[in-house]
This record gives sequence, C-alpha cells and structure tokens, in this order.
Amino acid sequence: MQESLPLPADLLSSPSFQLERLRRRTREFVETALVEQGFNLREYWVLTCLADGDAASQATLGEILGVDRSDMVRLVDSLEDRQLAKRVKDPNDRRRQIISITKKGTKAYTNLRPLVTVAEDKALDESTSKQLKHLRKLAKQIIAADNPETFPDGQKGKE
Repeated sequence: MQESLPLPADLLSSPSFQLERLRRRTREFVETALVEQGFNLREYWVLTCLADGDAASQATLGEILGVDRSDMVRLVDSLEDRQLAKRVKDPNDRRRQIISITKKGTKAYTNLRPLVTVAEDKALDESTSKQLKHLRKLAKQIIAADNPETFPDGQKGKE
C-alpha cells in the first residue's frame, strides 16, 4: 500500500486540485465497476447519451463528451461490434454518421446505471447526503453556466 504523503495547504484549498482529486477517485471506483461488466467509462458515457434521447452524430457525441474523433470512432466501433449501438449514414449528409442505441444497448445501459450509481456513492462515502446534494447542485450550476441549453426551463442546479 502506498504511503500517504502530506499535502500542502495551498493545494488543499485549491478548487482545481480538489476537483482533480475528486475526479480521480470517482473515476477509479466507476471504472472498476464497469470493467467487471466488460465496459469502460467512455463507453458508458456514449450509451448514456444515446439512451437519453435521439440518435446523434459521432461528431456531436465527441463534442458533448470531450472525446476526439479517432477515439470516438473506436468507442462506437466497440459498441457496434457488440450490437449495443448502430451507425447509419445521414440521408441528408453522406459524410455524417448517425449513432443510435439498440435494444441490447438499452438493456446494457439499464443494467450498468445502478452499478455506476453505487460506485459513485462508494467513492463519496465520506460525504453526507446533504453534502452530496450540494455538490451535485453546484456542479450543475457550473456546467449550466457554460451550457445554458443543458438545463432548459430554468432547471439549472435544481435536483
């Protein structure tokens, strides 16, 4: 086991450092849960986007998730190879690939979602439910500031 080193006070009070440590901790827990099911976090994110609504172009998915084009191609290839998603050429633009979720993909997402929630809860197990509610609200407000269209009808930051 790795020895815990003392952290400088300036780092502990730095939001960027705090968020990075939180990101790393939650990602580790979630990735572990997903790997046990044969998935990775980015594949889960793609399934989440597709399960949430209409089909999307590869470029749009990549933009939403912050995944570059070549990685996005590999992610969709992996999901398509397992019949979890399918590609169709956009009838209005032959260069554009439309990605949609399959029934098998919807079932996989439905099974993975509670596992991810449990993993996130474990990663944050030192927090009280009130603190987690506040964290989620704050995160939504920050995201909504950059993406006002994400929370229509004034829902920004609401649980």
